[in-house]
Amino acid sequence: MKLHAHLKLVFISLALTLTHLGALSLSTSAPASKSRAHLASDTSAAVRKAYYGQDFYTEYERGSRNQQMKGVLRIILTSDHLPVANDLDRIEVTGCVGKAGCYRHTPVTYNRARVFLLGDFYLQQTPNGYGIREVYCQRLYDAPEFGAEKPGPGKIPADKVVNVEHTWPQSRFNRRYSLDMQKADIHHLFPSDSQVNSTRGNYEFGMVTHPTQELDCPDSKFGVGSAGNNDVFEPPMKHKGNVARALFYFSTKYELVISAAEEAVLKEWNHQDPVDDEERLRNEAIFKLQGSRNPFVDYPDLADRITDF
Repeated sequence: MKLHAHLKLVFISLALTLTHLGALSLSTSAPASKSRAHLASDTSAAVRKAYYGQDFYTEYERGSRNQQMKGVLRIILTSDHLPVANDLDRIEVTGCVGKAGCYRHTPVTYNRARVFLLGDFYLQQTPNGYGIREVYCQRLYDAPEFGAEKPGPGKIPADKVVNVEHTWPQSRFNRRYSLDMQKADIHHLFPSDSQVNSTRGNYEFGMVTHPTQELDCPDSKFGVGSAGNNDVFEPPMKHKGNVARALFYFSTKYELVISAAEEAVLKEWNHQDPVDDEERLRNEAIFKLQGSRNPFVDYPDLADRITDF
């Protein structure tokens, strides 16, 4: 990942930092021996903890499950948040517009989401200029592969090479929620090889037992799934957990149903491919950009508390 994409995450919004640090009893006068990396980690932890508010932790400690827990998460994801000094956020179901620090999920445009993915977070400098790290082939697509429309900071390159995958297919969005918000919600968007993205289409994810189509990317598979006769798409192991947590988020926030067969596979993937540092950094960057977090990245065990997404 580019150096500046990492460094900017160190400096999370000062206003949020000042109101949230007390949630973990952090001190603004940290010992001189504490590294900047540790301070950044502490700041992120404080903001993450505060985001969910008191009701979440009450239900979490009670061991709440299923619709009770899912309902609490949906309220958090769809309500206004009011930061409280030295405490957790107040989740304002009726809104807090006009109050200092009030924030909520603020949709970005789809083009802005594409710039974040293709011209920032997954952009990597190479001897040839810039390339994009992609998720379905797990490789870097370098500048010469893009022809005249090359990648670069703040740019959207040729979409016939790498484009943006909607992990939750647009054809299955919930019409009761803003379609533009769902389309541009970065928590379920990833850069992908255009041909493989087209092959995946709106098929469910699953374990392929009998491939029916040969893909240019050997780490991904398409064909008959282990759960029956339907075709499914299987991403690389390094992306399986990311897919699972993105779909759990999308199902919870937008009240969408995941089939029983797909859910069973996703829960396995959530364990097989646990959250890594890049996924945490991505969650922080998306929070900074659109004001919402993925709770299944912050607390991956939540997926095991919900038996019917």
